[in-house]
Amino acid sequence: MYLNDIAMIAADTTRTQFYLQNLVKHNLYPKCVILLLNSSDQPLPGQISSRSENRIVSILEEKNIDYEVLFNDDINSSEAIKSIENRPESVFIFSGFGGVLLKEKVLNLGKRFLHVHGGYLPNYKGSTTNYYSMLEENIIGASSIFLTKDIDCGPILLRKKFKAPSDREKIDHFHDSKVRSEVLVETLKKYVEYGDWSFKFQDNQKGETYYIIHPVLKHLAILGN
Repeated sequence: MYLNDIAMIAADTTRTQFYLQNLVKHNLYPKCVILLLNSSDQPLPGQISSRSENRIVSILEEKNIDYEVLFNDDINSSEAIKSIENRPESVFIFSGFGGVLLKEKVLNLGKRFLHVHGGYLPNYKGSTTNYYSMLEENIIGASSIFLTKDIDCGPILLRKKFKAPSDREKIDHFHDSKVRSEVLVETLKKYVEYGDWSFKFQDNQKGETYYIIHPVLKHLAILGN
């Protein structure tokens, strides 16, 4: 099923691969995908290698999903903005390179950007939050929101907790992407069921904001109990 009012803007990352694989598995196809490619020789956050778009492109072509490739890794660039503006869809699934924030010129395009945060909101806002939640609660989480100018403060559409995995060294490129993709699919299933976005959970104004975890704390989180 094509989601006619939903497109996707996605970086060439392992998370994007998880998203597309799970969306296809559940027959939820974005109408179009704008694919941002790394323009350097070094991997960007969210990448295992600097160029791995072939797997993503093969999924899109196999399922006949319309796509556009930008040889530009900056979603805030004038090129990306033009591509977003030219699309008729009102909602874009956002799967950017790690740590990238949408600037106001993108947020003010009149589109909504559906993001799945790697953390249980509003408890865990900010960066590397699943490492903190493993230390504090032995869980990881994912929450779907519409992005706003305030980090991780958009209205929550759906959120879930998951038991912390046993092989915690695979958090960044496997478990985090996996649980985010599951929440994305559940969110879109609710959208299809309701026919709109009226099922949002709460406004998400409270909670605590975390910053990139110290390597020692990250190591402790990986070691587990």
